[in-house]
Amino acid sequence: MQTKLIELEHRVDELERLADEVGALSKKQAQGEDVQPELSIKGERWYRGAREILVQQQFSGVEEFENCYRSIIAEPGPNKGFRTFSDVEQYINRNTSDRNKFKSLGEAQENYGLFAEKFQKARALFKSVLEETRSRELPVKTQLSFAAAASEFETAEELLRASKEEAIVRASGVVARVALERHLRTVAEVHCISIQMNPPHKKAPAVEHVMTSLVKQSLLTPIQKSELDSLFKIANNCAHPKEAVILEDVERLIRRGKELASMIL
Repeated sequence: MQTKLIELEHRVDELERLADEVGALSKKQAQGEDVQPELSIKGERWYRGAREILVQQQFSGVEEFENCYRSIIAEPGPNKGFRTFSDVEQYINRNTSDRNKFKSLGEAQENYGLFAEKFQKARALFKSVLEETRSRELPVKTQLSFAAAASEFETAEELLRASKEEAIVRASGVVARVALERHLRTVAEVHCISIQMNPPHKKAPAVEHVMTSLVKQSLLTPIQKSELDSLFKIANNCAHPKEAVILEDVERLIRRGKELASMIL
């Protein structure tokens, strides 16, 4: 999923660089320079490439984007509407033949002003596809994380069903702890939460710091954190042979750990 977003970012950057070229050429056309057929070719390349990205990502503003390229103003009655004076399509394809040449420099500049408004809006819509895609995939990634954690909690339950020996009970608690901690860290990562480490020179933040940061961002309630603190204490005891471990506590760790993980997304 992260790879997909990186590839999308790269493609958006590529098309934005092409859009810069289209913008520069369109301005030269407004100043009376002959920029055809380069403007027409690059303009169409940008529009077709950008539109396909929006369609693939099921972007909510595809219709608005298309209306910048070919702008139709609706009007009441049986008619579908009328074409605006100069949209993106009309401007990038002007001066490609004697039939559609600008009659004067003033006309070219007037058309450019109308084109620039449409082109700027189209670019803004296109660039926003990244944020829409990120927002859409946030719940997907956290749900996948919970699915993985749920599988590990089931493994912990299977261990307990297989044996009530102390070593197995401890192993079960450690598996549950790993599942719970990994899920909390994934939630923090997906929501781009900056975790303050104490002391700051530590290589990775402790799970306590992760939970505190989640509380600050309202992704975890103080009551939930308090219960998680209790569960992690049980889990830590499982990992230390000198600490006593009670079977019922480990069962609660697995049961409540799984339930809490399902609520923290």
